[in-house]
Amino acid sequence: MAEHGWLIDTVPSQQFPVYTRLNANDVLPDPITPLGASFCWIPHIIPGWAAGYAALDAFTPSELAQEEMAPVAGFFYGYLYINQSNVRVVGIRAGIGWRAIDAAFFSADSPPHDERPDDVNAELSARMAARTQWALTTTTFPEVEEERQIAERVRVARPDLATLSPAALVMYARSLMPLERLCWRSETIASNQAATGPAVLAQLLGEADASLVVQVIGQAGEVDSAAPSFALWDLSRVVRADPSLTATFDGGVDGLLGRLEAGHADFASQFHRFLRDFGYRGPSEWDLGADSWETRPELALGLVDRLRQLDDQASPGSRQGEQDRQRAEATAKAFAVLGESVEARQTFELAVASARRFGAWRERAKTNCIKVMHEARMALTELARRLHAEGHLASPQQLFMATDEELDVLIAEPQALTERLAEREREWHRLAGLDIPTFLDSRAGVPALADIPRREQAGVQVARAGDVLQGGPASAGVARGRARIVRDTASISEFQPGEVLVAPQTDPSWTPLFMVASAVVVDVGAMGSHAMIVSRELGIPCAAGVTGATRRIPDGAEVEVDGSTGRVTVLSV
Repeated sequence: MAEHGWLIDTVPSQQFPVYTRLNANDVLPDPITPLGASFCWIPHIIPGWAAGYAALDAFTPSELAQEEMAPVAGFFYGYLYINQSNVRVVGIRAGIGWRAIDAAFFSADSPPHDERPDDVNAELSARMAARTQWALTTTTFPEVEEERQIAERVRVARPDLATLSPAALVMYARSLMPLERLCWRSETIASNQAATGPAVLAQLLGEADASLVVQVIGQAGEVDSAAPSFALWDLSRVVRADPSLTATFDGGVDGLLGRLEAGHADFASQFHRFLRDFGYRGPSEWDLGADSWETRPELALGLVDRLRQLDDQASPGSRQGEQDRQRAEATAKAFAVLGESVEARQTFELAVASARRFGAWRERAKTNCIKVMHEARMALTELARRLHAEGHLASPQQLFMATDEELDVLIAEPQALTERLAEREREWHRLAGLDIPTFLDSRAGVPALADIPRREQAGVQVARAGDVLQGGPASAGVARGRARIVRDTASISEFQPGEVLVAPQTDPSWTPLFMVASAVVVDVGAMGSHAMIVSRELGIPCAAGVTGATRRIPDGAEVEVDGSTGRVTVLSV
């Protein structure tokens, strides 16, 4: 544990000193559970992340092995932070510079980068130039396909968890973690190379129209994280067309699965197939200790309940024609900027195709990682269920308050940790109310946990009619609607079709809400964020990186979202 923080906090790097919550908020929006950090992230994901950087030729392995932990990320106050200094060096060595990296992944408000002589490495830069050319021209990504097959085999080969002993459940979950480390190879490669196409487009188009980059990229097609939304839409159509099913859903989500199994066997069977295919998704799905749709089916049924209220014309496919028109108009504008240069136009087309492919590959790589992690989650959830039933835990969730090392104690002497885990859970919940800093610099020292204010102590200027909040362009289009502040997908019951979704960030479990919304606004995110990729895929405007949107925009205010410019205008409150 680092001196500054909580149980699972890590020691900050001195080699790469600046950390940020930007984009990390997209991955782990909440404090991570102790088991999620100690079992999965610290021993496996972070080393896999570093291995991905080495595979990109951005660093030599020895550069990332000089400190206690690879300086790609860290945990402070229980929250994930990305090492921004490290990512900036990737940009410098790739020849696009750290400012372009900030524009692609972070924000213009980031602290400046203190350049060092060893930021530059001519040999690695030469290799990365070849990698950039690969990113612009490749039509295949063998590693991500290999890992997709591995992740699917793990799912198919799941043992009958109910028959395994507690020790076997833990050992089975642990056996999957090296695969998690492997899958982060492609997650790192795809996430970094997803910035190549947009960066080249920005250089080609210059200052002509910043929104053109978003508009010309458009849909990637076959995005894995959008697939569950289409499946949920299909389920919602079945419910909407059946008066008996509609009446059953009208009874509320609580106990709904049992009522469906008792009175609607065919639909229940369809829903269980959905869970088989997509049950690994869920809110905060990068945390081993978070519920998924499979561990808590009510989460997915709640989304079906929202979608069934939409008319058929709200189908995700209905926006395709408008998207095609916008993309064609934007491409014509871009060609006007480029002139008659054949080379510029060819480079433009390569960059657009690359941005689309790597946007989809980034989501597929994430899906592979989440699938593997979910299989470990299912084994540990079975153990948690048993320990709770035996009276050793006040709730199944408390198992995830343990560290990896403590699992062996729980197996042998489960009653020994009952009070410790209950107190730790109370501490963990308190972390969620902290107003943590967006940036940390190890050279200035990391503020102590006790010095971090709570959110209710942080002053926020609430937006008034006429105010404009500026974010980044994420998905083209303009829409007006009533703002609805939604901080997690477990509390969506008040969200109405046609409203503007205003969220802290999104992960794939949020995607069905995008179909209900007229537009999306997120506090954090940039060109490569999940909110951008899925909004484009579903054809709705999105403004990303609108700092403090969930606290500044009044719930219920009428707003206009311009996804081409990132502007959110408050029309009335």
